[in-house]
This record gives sequence, C-alpha cells and structure tokens, in this order.
Amino acid sequence: MLKPYRNILFLSVLLSFPLFSYSQDLDSLMNLNAFTEESDLQKILNKNVSVSTQNLTTRETPGILSVVTSEEIQNSGARDLTDVLRLIPGFDVAQDNQFVMGLSVRGNWANEGKVLVLIDGQPMNELLYQTVAMGNRFPVDGIERIEIIRGPGSAIYGGSAEYGVINIITKAADSLNGVAVTGTGGFHANAVGRTNGTIMAAQKFEKAAWDLTVFQGNGIVSDGKYQDLYQEQDVQNLAKKTEADPTTVNLGVRVGNLHFRTMFDNFSTSDPTTFTKTKGYFGDLSYNLKLSEKVTLTPELRYFYQRPWQIVPRTEENQDDAFKARAVRLQGQLSGTYTISRKVSMVFGGLYFHDRGTDELGIGLFGDDQKIDLENYAFFAQGLFKHRLANATVGFRYEKNNRYGAAFVPRLALTKKIENFHFKLLYSQAFRAPSIQNINLALNGKVKPERSDVVEVELGYQFTPEMLLSVNVFSITTKNVLIYHLDNSVNPFVEWYENDRKSGTQGVEVVYSIRKKGWYATATYSFNQAISSNTVATYTVPGHDNQYVGMPVHKATINANFYITPKLSIAPSFIFATARYAYNHTAIGDEDIDGDGEPDAVASLGKLDPYVLANAFLNYRDALPGLTVGVGAYDIFNARPAIPQAYNGDYAPIPGRSREYVVKLSYQLNFKKK
Repeated sequence: MLKPYRNILFLSVLLSFPLFSYSQDLDSLMNLNAFTEESDLQKILNKNVSVSTQNLTTRETPGILSVVTSEEIQNSGARDLTDVLRLIPGFDVAQDNQFVMGLSVRGNWANEGKVLVLIDGQPMNELLYQTVAMGNRFPVDGIERIEIIRGPGSAIYGGSAEYGVINIITKAADSLNGVAVTGTGGFHANAVGRTNGTIMAAQKFEKAAWDLTVFQGNGIVSDGKYQDLYQEQDVQNLAKKTEADPTTVNLGVRVGNLHFRTMFDNFSTSDPTTFTKTKGYFGDLSYNLKLSEKVTLTPELRYFYQRPWQIVPRTEENQDDAFKARAVRLQGQLSGTYTISRKVSMVFGGLYFHDRGTDELGIGLFGDDQKIDLENYAFFAQGLFKHRLANATVGFRYEKNNRYGAAFVPRLALTKKIENFHFKLLYSQAFRAPSIQNINLALNGKVKPERSDVVEVELGYQFTPEMLLSVNVFSITTKNVLIYHLDNSVNPFVEWYENDRKSGTQGVEVVYSIRKKGWYATATYSFNQAISSNTVATYTVPGHDNQYVGMPVHKATINANFYITPKLSIAPSFIFATARYAYNHTAIGDEDIDGDGEPDAVASLGKLDPYVLANAFLNYRDALPGLTVGVGAYDIFNARPAIPQAYNGDYAPIPGRSREYVVKLSYQLNFKKK
C-alpha cells in the first residue's frame, strides 16, 4: 500500500497531466501567444484581490485562493453563507456545543481560531473562544464578493488565521450607489425555514462616501426530529424547538483618506434546552497617510465590545443566564506599504491590543477578581520581489502575549503566471493564539499557541480564454494542538483546554472552471486524509485512521448557471460527500458513573451515509425595472445530510433540513452619478 505522501503525489501528477501535455519546458511556455480578448473568466482571474495584501492577481497571489462574485451568489440562490462555502474545495460545516455550527477546513475542525472571517475589514471571530457561528447569520444577499484563502494567513493576519481567511466585501461598501432591498423566504413541507430581509444604501461622492446595511432575520436550525445522544429526553421537533435569528447593522463613512466603520452584530441560536446568544459592537477608525508616491502609512484604532456565548436555559422554571461574560478589546495598529520599485515592494506593520474578560454573573468565572487581562503586541513584514521567472514573497510575523508567550511564523512563496500557465510553491508556518477562555480554562493554568507547518503546491493552465484547470496538493502538520475537553460525569461539569501533541491532514484539491457567454460552470474535487502521526484521540475514528470525526475524505461539487434569456437564468448545483463518522448512538460502558450500581451508557461512533445535495434556482431579472425575482429548491432529493459534532461533546448529529423551497425578491434603485 502506498504511503500518504505517495498517494498525494500520484494524484497530483495524474490530475495535472493535461497541463504538461501542452508544454515541454519554460521557454515554450514563455513563447505562447497571449489571448487578445479578455473573457469574463479572465476578468475575474486578473482582478487584484484585497486579501492578497499586495498588487497581485488571483493566479499569482501567494496563497491558494477562491473568489466568489455577487453574480454567482445571486444566481445560486444561496440561503446563507454556509451554502456558498460548501461549494469551495475543502470547506464543510460541523457542529459545536449548543447546536452552534462552525467550519471545517481540509478535513480539520476549524471553528476555534483557525479561520479568520472578515466583513468589510471587521473581524467577526469573537474574543472568548475565537469562534464564528455559521448558519442563518450573515446577509448573503448583500455580498459583492468573497475572497477566500484556502491555507494559512497568520503571517499577515495573526493568530486567528491558522488554516484560512474569509474576506467578505459587501455591495454597500464596494459597488452600490443607491438603495437595494432584498427579502428571502425558505419553506419546508411543515415549517418555515427562514424569513430574512436586508436593506442597503450607499452614496459615493468625489471625496467622500457612506454606506449602510441593515439585516434582520428569523430562522430555525432544522425541521427534523432530534433524539439526544443518551436518550434522556423525548424526541424533539426542531422546527418548534430551535431558532437561528440574526441582526446586523453595518455603517461605513469615508471622508478623504479618513475611514470609519462601525457594526452591531447579534445572533441568537438554540438547541432544544438552551438559547445561545452572541452580541458584539465593533468600531474602526483609520487614515491613509500618503507620505510620497512610494510610501503610505495607515494608523488604525479598533474597539470591540462583545458578549459571546451567552447561555440561557429555555425552561419555564429557570430562565436565568447560565453563562454571561463580557469581552473588550482596544487595539492600535500602524501598517504601511513601500513600493521600492516596479519589481520590489513590501507591506509592514505593528500593533498592540489589550483584551479584558469580565464575569457578569459574579460566579467566579475568572477567579476572585471576576476579570482576566491579556496584553499583546506584534510585528509583521512581507516583501514581494518580481522576476521574469517567478515572483518571490518573503514574510514573517512575531507576536508576544503576557499570558502564553511568543510566536514567530515565517512565510515563503514562489508564484508566476506565464501566459496560460501558472504555478505556486508555498511554505508557511502559522499559529493559533490562545484566546481569553483558552487561557482561563487551561489545564494546570498553562497553554501554548498552536503551531502549523503548511506546504502547498498549485499548478494551473488556462486552455482557452474561458477555461481554467488548477490542481493543488497540501500538507498540514499542527503541533501543540489546543483541544477542548468536557467531563459531564461530575456535577457541576468540568471543562478545560490543553495542548495535544500533533494533528493535521494531507490532500489534493482540483478546480475546473469554464465561463462562456451564455453559461458558466465550476467543478471541484477535494481529497483529504488525516496524518498518520495524529495523537488527538477526540478527533480519531478507530479503524478509519485516514479521517477525523465528522469529516468526509472525498467531496465533489458542481455549480453551474445557464442564461436561458438575458433576463432568465437557471442555476443547478450538486454537492457529493463520502461517509462520515460521528458520535450518534450510545453503548454500555465499563464504569458506573452515576453510582446506581449499573454500568452507564457512553457515546459511541457510528457511520453517516454518503450524500448528494442537489439544488436548483431560477432567477428573473428586471421583471419590473430594478426588480429581480428568484425561486428554487434546496436538497431536491431530500437527502437531509446530518450535521455531526466534530468531537465527542455529548451531542448527537443535528438532523439535516428537509427539502426547502426558497423565494427571493430584490429591488435596486441607483442614484444618478454626480
């Protein structure tokens, strides 16, 4: 049997064979004729992306990058951000505690501090645990584009970007100059899945601009029937026992080079016994100071005020908060760009922030003082050196915290687009910085930052102006893995964090895109397997060492759109995933935990069947001037794939939603340009 690395190498060579059938050496590649007319696909690929931090296109930026446009989001009829991300190679969704859903990346559970989510530059990771709750949360119909780094971003973005970065740019902030209103309704056979509304307004002037987005919604986690893992309660109808209700207000103002953005975010979700609420206020003030044609400095001040993971029992007898803590961050940063020459440039910066966690219930969460303080400073720099053979990117970040010590991560990359062909050779170290609760609940009071070594190689070839194939292989090895533990056998329960030795995955991702005048399609394939030296028992599937709990090994997607007329389009999509393993039933254990003289039930792993999610959405633009009407169905075959917990946290998988019929209305009125 081949070793894991040999499997990956074999697949990458096999899948990228067509690339080399068109070229034999570097000289022949450089002599290829350029296409004279830029296609729609080339316009997307050649667009500079802000998440890359420097002036490089999608095919040359030093990261494995996916870009999703507003056109693709609208055509697909995506109900929420989860629908968009599941079409991205390597991304999936799994369950945390209290039915809070989070992301997995390349076969790794990534909910706590491993994927940084930005909306118009504002980090959405909460400060207590560094999680980002997914589901019916963000205003997906108000998104202009999403830039996704499928790989480490710590060298520039810090300790919340160990495995990836999701950068969301809203229409109001980027492209809207007018007023837009959208409404979404989702309907199951016996329940209302969601009702969401978004209002956006923005106005652009020569030296000023403002934008406002208001998003309000109501939803449910699932319409299925749920049996708790230990069968201690009656079967619950989740359509009546869960909620997923978002509220977001996002305001930005620009006057000259002065930028201000503030945001209010409130998301309430629940399982059958508990409400979980996350509420936050954000403020950001920055100024672009152009010292010369070559040097720009940006001082920035940020303020965060949050109440994450506020837990409230939903019983009539007890509705007092079970967990309520406040997290506040004050951050100052100075960053800059220096264009030394046409071929040499750099970005650099330094920052300081102070975090404070405060117990608002007075139950000793942070000890006798009822609070915990963290102080952090960091320095980062990245240089880009352009050459006719390759672009070289060299960068690093140094960060030090008063509670967990220091972390240093370098970044090296060689990238180049040579006519039709491009390649990327990437090596990065990354880290996950322990957050307030990671430190507060640390076993024996000590915890270290996670550290990851990531190697990535991407090869791509543009066969025609409308057609691109790219293949990448990756290897992720994470050491000092921060692991959450829970012991429910004692009353009150005990929870803690500790560093385990090693985890990670290796795999292959393939993206094939074709974009014609009347239609486009993207097909992807993801393969990932657990590293053979994994030591994290809570992620392990006994007898299936190649995968982790809750994660599929193989995933394939197709996302297409056909313009039947200039106004009418239909967009089918398909997501296929192989079997997953989850704690979905109980077995008789060896211990008598509750002291009744009999062995007690323990959570046991079971197999979740492979699934195919088939969706279709129909859009009719300008039904009336400015009005777009869309209707469609999600999970047409009613496969209802469950959402498993990514570890043994005493939750059975959330039953998947049944077929959902979706209706969308959007109206846009543009202001006259002045």
